[in-house]
Amino acid sequence: MRALIRSNLAILSQKIALLDLLVSKHGASQASDAFQKTCPIVGASIGQHYRHSMDHVELAALVASSAKDISMHQHQQLGELHYDLRVRGGTLEKDLVESRKRLCDVTDVFRSLNTTIGDGDNRIEAQTPVTAYFNLAADDDKEIGLPSTVERELGFCAHHAIHHLAMVRIICLHTVGLSEDELPDGFGRAPSTIIYDKKQEE
Repeated sequence: MRALIRSNLAILSQKIALLDLLVSKHGASQASDAFQKTCPIVGASIGQHYRHSMDHVELAALVASSAKDISMHQHQQLGELHYDLRVRGGTLEKDLVESRKRLCDVTDVFRSLNTTIGDGDNRIEAQTPVTAYFNLAADDDKEIGLPSTVERELGFCAHHAIHHLAMVRIICLHTVGLSEDELPDGFGRAPSTIIYDKKQEE
């Protein structure tokens, strides 16, 4: 559980660092424009990718936080995660300041989780059952519910967020005017890729 929290915190930290870099390099007004600018290669903006991935991460973080009150010995079902019920085109993908605030708020949820989970009940909280719902067919709007656990969803959301940061990386390099060296260390690169590259250098 702690490893999953650490992974999500690292991704959130990278997201915040990029926003701060945009403001530092371009100023608040131009950074806001860059945040909303659509990349023709990706077909979306930094804000859109941030909002989408944060919808997932925030939901999983709040469910994980609620798991502290659930006892596996009572076999209680914690709740449902409806990943595809999202608000698109709103403030959170257009307003850099509000997006950053959201990142900080979710970071606080993960930090609180990290300090409150105990070694003894760690596995109980991590394996609390949940149901994850998705729309998996374009010709049918019915959600499909999949049995899962809190830790599985924290892992999924981290993996999902890395994919979106890879898209953001492309936007930064080809549309926003940032260079490779300016990006936060490891930004938009999967841990498995970083590990592989390090082994190739040995």
